[in-house]
Amino acid sequence: MLTLYKKELNYYLNNPVGYLAIILFAVFANFFFVKDIFVVGSANLRPFFGIVPWLLLVFIPALAMRIISEEKRTNTMEILLTLPISETQIVIAKFLALLTLVIIGCGLTLGLPFFLLFVTKIYLPEILIGYLGLILVSGSFIAISMFFSQMTKNQVIAFLFAAITLFFLLVLSSDFLGSMIPRFIQDAFVTIAPIPHLQNFVNGVIDLRSVFYFISVSAAFLFLTVIDLEKRN
Repeated sequence: MLTLYKKELNYYLNNPVGYLAIILFAVFANFFFVKDIFVVGSANLRPFFGIVPWLLLVFIPALAMRIISEEKRTNTMEILLTLPISETQIVIAKFLALLTLVIIGCGLTLGLPFFLLFVTKIYLPEILIGYLGLILVSGSFIAISMFFSQMTKNQVIAFLFAAITLFFLLVLSSDFLGSMIPRFIQDAFVTIAPIPHLQNFVNGVIDLRSVFYFISVSAAFLFLTVIDLEKRN
């Protein structure tokens, strides 16, 4: 499994597309933060944590769309399955490789909190907890995107279905949706929306219910991916 993890990670790190995706994510995340400082006058990371999930909506499906669909298109999945490695190990190795890439992308934004240390007073542990929340969000987004990559050989279709699904999850708790559906229905949707759970981390609170939510979503879609991979092979 470790060998497959390194192979997947090296594919992105030795590929201009991987570097481009990571750098673009970091550039846009830093841009929106700087904009809030100079345009809105907000010298804190809350706007940053608010915009990053929407960047991940594009960034993660773009990275994950080929993770399994390309193996199926080129018929290399059959070769993988002949190795002494199970379908579960294949999926987990690919998942961890993608999560590592997202962590690298988030790491490129760590200059933001250190910059704020010099211009204003911030509580660093609260910021680090916010980053933990981003990693958990990313894990659930990766698992969802991998599931759709498993479902088709077409990378574009995998990207579109993953992005649409993530968009739907993100708007579940938005004010935009609240203006279209009854309040009691929106309140029910909030429990399955990632943004309210992420907000707990942004507030510096490690809520076990939110941790369970993200881990459950990740585990559920990874399980579905493994099941579909076993069924199709």
